[in-house]
Amino acid sequence: MNSTVSQHKPHWTELPPVWRWIIGSAIQAGDVALKLGCVALIGASTWVMVDKDANDRFTLRRADVAAVAMMGQGQTYASPIVGKTLADLVAYQPSHGQSFGPETGNMRRYGPHGGVDFDCRIGGCVGAAVAAPIAGRVSEIRKIGTSANGGSFQIHIQGQDWQGPVEHQLVHVDNISVKVGDTVTAGQVVAKVSPTDSVSTGPHLDWKIKRNGAWVNPQTWAKDAKGKNATQQQQAPSAPGQPISDDLLKRAIGRAEGTRDANGNPTQAFFGHRDPGWQGRCQNQGSFSYQHCAASPEAADASWLGTLRKAEQRINGQAVAKFGKPLSQAAMVAALDGYTQSPNAGTMFVANLPTADPNPQQIIEARTAALNASRRARGGPPMNVPRDQQRRVNALIQQLGR
Repeated sequence: MNSTVSQHKPHWTELPPVWRWIIGSAIQAGDVALKLGCVALIGASTWVMVDKDANDRFTLRRADVAAVAMMGQGQTYASPIVGKTLADLVAYQPSHGQSFGPETGNMRRYGPHGGVDFDCRIGGCVGAAVAAPIAGRVSEIRKIGTSANGGSFQIHIQGQDWQGPVEHQLVHVDNISVKVGDTVTAGQVVAKVSPTDSVSTGPHLDWKIKRNGAWVNPQTWAKDAKGKNATQQQQAPSAPGQPISDDLLKRAIGRAEGTRDANGNPTQAFFGHRDPGWQGRCQNQGSFSYQHCAASPEAADASWLGTLRKAEQRINGQAVAKFGKPLSQAAMVAALDGYTQSPNAGTMFVANLPTADPNPQQIIEARTAALNASRRARGGPPMNVPRDQQRRVNALIQQLGR
């Protein structure tokens, strides 16, 4: 025998009083919770919007999580003292007052010394160039004292290494060339050692590393980083010779020339400008600041790209003859940008490279040496160009990472 279920839904007034009280209380409680949740959400949103400083910090850190994580993939590591290798820093023997406190008992007024002081014996002299040990973002620049140049600072760089998130602190520096929020690459010069007034140790670079709230011995890290660099080079034999598209050359060299912005879009200079001192009858045009009277910026790009492709073959031939393999993509883009600046210097670039896959600082040094050699060969005085070469190489690397 089949039975049917009534589809009648009882009205509120038909429910027993106890049921109406239970349901009403539940609805009321839910309504209050909903209102409280809305108030909390609005309050939090208002605080973030009103407190601009807090909003900036929140936005930066939220964006940095993914960006910094990407930087740790397949990167190499560098000595913070330009001109010294990681192996040099590992072999350095700091005095007790300069050593890593948690392991040696070296105490400061604020507790164990969290870093190692690298003084003039290892290249940490006044004015020595200081580089980022890792790729990452500048998270903080803090003034910590005075120096002959007006201030002594410490720079914090957050990034990733083989063990995860890590922060490197470069202390007692001035002449800072980066700002908070900047992306840096391993080996990129960010400051110089400042003339601090420390009586006990004298001028030095205090290198500190922090991971998960705990100090890490920089010399131990340097030893491990040296091994990781060697492994990375062995595992990436296909990196040299990676093809370079026309679009990448236009974006990268255009960014260095100032004819394209950070997104690769043409700037006003792309459509026509004159370099200081240029007396030619035609304006510079296009991504490469072409100076030979092209019909349009696009025609200028097409003409110079043809020249660069021929130069690319000659430069790679030099690299194979010297290193047994072509240049890495970054080195070749830097070579072609240098050729755009000075064709004669561009042909001398490989001769000044120590490897086919150089780090950014090695590229800067090779380009500077090539430009000076070109000037001497042509009877001109040496050029003081490291800062401009650093700017251009940084611009190239930023576009390579896009």
